[in-house]
Amino acid sequence: MEDDVDRRMEPANEGAAVKGFLVLSRLPFLSPGVAALVTGIVIALSEGYDPSEGLVWMSILGLVLIMLATYYFNEYFDYEGDIINKTFIKFSGGSRALPDNMVSRPVARIAGYSTIAALFVIAIIYMLFCFEDYPLLLPLALFGASCGVFYSHPPFQWAYQGIGEIVIGGCYGILAFVSGFYLVSGVLNLNMLLVGLPASLTIFLVILANEFPDFEADKAVNKRNLIVRLGPQKGAVLYAGVMMSVYPAMLATMAVDINPWIAVAGSPVLALSIAATAMTLKGGYDQPSSQMKISGLTLLANLLSSLMFIPVVLIW
Repeated sequence: MEDDVDRRMEPANEGAAVKGFLVLSRLPFLSPGVAALVTGIVIALSEGYDPSEGLVWMSILGLVLIMLATYYFNEYFDYEGDIINKTFIKFSGGSRALPDNMVSRPVARIAGYSTIAALFVIAIIYMLFCFEDYPLLLPLALFGASCGVFYSHPPFQWAYQGIGEIVIGGCYGILAFVSGFYLVSGVLNLNMLLVGLPASLTIFLVILANEFPDFEADKAVNKRNLIVRLGPQKGAVLYAGVMMSVYPAMLATMAVDINPWIAVAGSPVLALSIAATAMTLKGGYDQPSSQMKISGLTLLANLLSSLMFIPVVLIW
């Protein structure tokens, strides 16, 4: 049944197919994970560690491939919900590459497994040349890859169980910070758990915010994410409570020797948090024009909740 529905139309030409594949890949949404990993790397560099440049670039590539695999499988397994979704916004409802026939549905599945194959190649190179000095990097990467792939892929499908938001929040924030610091220093620095918490909270909120427009479609296909389980009103209260905890979480990093200037550097995140929270509590979660603004503000807060640590550790 899946593939019967898939083969409705083929892309008009090679140029359209390439464009469709780029849309499918959701390249702008690679930025949150990369920002968190790079910030962890920069923090380790600021402490005087000498990195292996080859390992750093290989790890960034590995993270990108993990995120791409996550997106490809999410597009494939969310297809039925995306087809019936008429209330999506720019940030939600998938890339629309499959429902809009920019590429055929099997391409997403093939791309997902191909990306995993590329990850195996990187893992082999790592085992041959880097494992002895950085033995914990592979388990960290395998954990992140498993969380990403099984976000949508059976048998776990975290996104359908009400825990996908938490799983991805942990990976795109704390795990990326810990891994970034480790691949430069060779040290598993538990301080990064606290430093990565703001990014984890905000990427959790990015996913939550994007679930508001998709509520009816997700409910129809029994995608039991948090907004479907709680309902939009209670989900909005959860969103507001977590969002207003982000800036205090940034301030809490001073407990692990982050420069107090984080209070200043984090002020844009505080402003974004207040704006998005106010809009949500006023009912914006249920209004398409406000949903766009809430999702956009949340994504920007996520990027800044990672990147604002860079000037703090390098300049101040």
